[in-house]
Amino acid sequence: MLVQIWKFAISCWFFAACSIVTAQSKNDIASARASEFFQNYCVDCHNQEEAMSGIRVDHVSETGSFLEFRKNWKRVNEVLRFGAMPPEDAEQPTANETKQTQLWVANRINSIDCDLISDPGRVTIRRLNRLEYNNTIRDLFGIDFRPADDFPSDDVGEGFDNIGDVLSLPPLLLEKYLTAAEQVSERIVYVPGSETANKVLIDKKDISIVGGGRLSGTSIDFHSNGTVTLLVSIETTGSYEFSVDVGAQQAGPELAKMELALGGKNVFKQSVSAGRDDPRKYTVKMELSVGQHKIALSFVNDFYNPKHPDPSQRDRNIYFSNVTLVGPTSVAVDELSSFNKLIHDNLPLESSNVSNEAAAVLDMIIHRVFRRELSPKELEPYKTLVQLVVNKGESFQRGIQVAVNAILVSPRFIFRLEGGEGAGSVKGIRDLDDFELASRLSYFIWCSTPDDELLNLAREGTLSNQKVLRAQLSRMLSDPRVQGLTAGFATQWLNLRNLNEVVPDPNVYEFTDELRDSMQRETELFFEHVLQENLPVFDFINGKYTFVNQTLAAHYGLQVVVPASDSDQYVRVSLAGIPRSGILTHASILTLTSNPNRTAPVKRGKWIMQNILGVRPPDPPADVPVIEVAGKALPNSSFREQLNLHRENAVCASCHNQMDPLGFGFENFDGIGKYRIKDGEFPVDSSGILPTGEKFDGPMELVDILTSRGAAFARTLTERMLVFALGRGLNYYDECAVDKIMKQLKKDEYRFQTIISEIVLSDPFLKRRGEEK
Repeated sequence: MLVQIWKFAISCWFFAACSIVTAQSKNDIASARASEFFQNYCVDCHNQEEAMSGIRVDHVSETGSFLEFRKNWKRVNEVLRFGAMPPEDAEQPTANETKQTQLWVANRINSIDCDLISDPGRVTIRRLNRLEYNNTIRDLFGIDFRPADDFPSDDVGEGFDNIGDVLSLPPLLLEKYLTAAEQVSERIVYVPGSETANKVLIDKKDISIVGGGRLSGTSIDFHSNGTVTLLVSIETTGSYEFSVDVGAQQAGPELAKMELALGGKNVFKQSVSAGRDDPRKYTVKMELSVGQHKIALSFVNDFYNPKHPDPSQRDRNIYFSNVTLVGPTSVAVDELSSFNKLIHDNLPLESSNVSNEAAAVLDMIIHRVFRRELSPKELEPYKTLVQLVVNKGESFQRGIQVAVNAILVSPRFIFRLEGGEGAGSVKGIRDLDDFELASRLSYFIWCSTPDDELLNLAREGTLSNQKVLRAQLSRMLSDPRVQGLTAGFATQWLNLRNLNEVVPDPNVYEFTDELRDSMQRETELFFEHVLQENLPVFDFINGKYTFVNQTLAAHYGLQVVVPASDSDQYVRVSLAGIPRSGILTHASILTLTSNPNRTAPVKRGKWIMQNILGVRPPDPPADVPVIEVAGKALPNSSFREQLNLHRENAVCASCHNQMDPLGFGFENFDGIGKYRIKDGEFPVDSSGILPTGEKFDGPMELVDILTSRGAAFARTLTERMLVFALGRGLNYYDECAVDKIMKQLKKDEYRFQTIISEIVLSDPFLKRRGEEK
């Protein structure tokens, strides 16, 4: 019996050993074949001395190559997966050789032992960007004021403007911080007897003009009847003085006349005798409550007689300039904001009480501004500031105003600080404390500061509890402030911010600012809908619905009923039976990926590769001729035929073979997203063959193919959102977190909120490196 057991054990050991040897042999054979593949087809152009497109393959057999040069090998994997290499004029491997090599590279890339890699990455301390600054001021103080609109543009890295490694702090921005702090403190702290002149900025974002008016520098000139409406925000209820300089060019039997209306009700009418070069100031007192108000200036009696013998008497015009709103000149106590009521209730009766009363007032806001608890010692400098102001004979309210000013220029407000070191932690890695977590969470989801509920949980030390964290995330995603995720993430991921820079040729397309705004809002509403309803992310590719107002419905040729009282209202519409699906057929995406006078299939294909498939094509070589050269060679050919001539250049063909079919699949949409079946006199050809062999005829068949690659899109979206959440680019050690998110995402049927929740629960989000000793 013992002999039989011994023989059985020997047999098990033998077969196990053979299995190990066989597996090892298979790996060795696969590695050898991959090395041979790269040696035969790739290494001549992709080596240490000549790394075309920044790609090397000569270190394929080096130990650690796939870890150290992970980005390089990921690009190799993408190129092989899409059949983009070798170029057409080079010796070609068989399809099976390419497939087996691609699988081997993919396996090596993903062969990371996540148990041995525990690195949440380095997050550089970063300042608030412009969006975050404006949202933070809004949510801290409840005022509709956007001081950061006047800041310099934010630096962009990894596709986003919240990346710590690139967000610089130029001297001009330091000056803007000082100005913004003063403006905010003046708005939130009411100082009796101090009338603050708030200049109503004459800017596109603040006004609307109907009729014959136009902006001219800082004035508005009317050459025929019309109205300019200014939207002003009031933070304190009280009495205000509205002033405007008015001059006119006279003509006809009467003087030029102006009218002033508040909230649609006329409050002032005046004949204007002053000339354009010597205007007269008119002032009207107004009682304004907290909120937004519309103040309208109108020119009401235009006159025009081009045949008058005196040229100076042919045209009556009016000119408005130097519009200001001054106040409040007086405020009742019960009309004060909650913060100003607190100041009023803590007015010191004696000079010796100033410091204590200041502490009571400042304590209400300072921990919210700094996003953490402060010790009495840390509050001391600001109490001292109030005392110094009062000692100089100014009011207690003015002292609080100065202290708030100082608080708003503190690095603790301007920067998202994460203090502490990793001393005593394993490998210098530590968990975020609850206040740090509150800030990461709020600036990820809202692009704004933590609210009182988050800060209270942080103070209790319970926010980091996974159950509590999930509950808070659910609350935050249901809050209106989640629109910050649209403004911060979606507009940059989809390149929507570039839409404002697109200027279609007016000789080719009928395009207005209203249409541009409608296009962008459609895509933003679509993003918010998929997010709020927690739909599968594949809806971004194949969702058969969209959101349109009357302007966009007409552009798309849709019969949509929008209430006449609100033509700008957006309604959800079905796209069943219509050749549009998801964001790829949104006019916003189609317009920003076009040229001013025609479509740009290459741009559209590149956009899809980067934003949907997660593949970044290399930049074109500097010496490659532009496509217009092909147009001159084939003047009577379609644009597609001209592009085919351009692709005959072997250097161009490898990338164009990937991008062009994707772009041509959407050629049924013109340069501003209108559907068409002809391009001039030529029928539109929107068919194609992808490098992987799939054929399609028209945009909807291509959408079906892209949907079949939904997992690749989901990973692309996950990686982009993780970059945004962390404020840094990804590295090889982040792959483990991404893989874990993808596993849960697949279980949850690829629903959008799973990406967000799994990012929040991931190690890169919850942990940080300790400081290097």
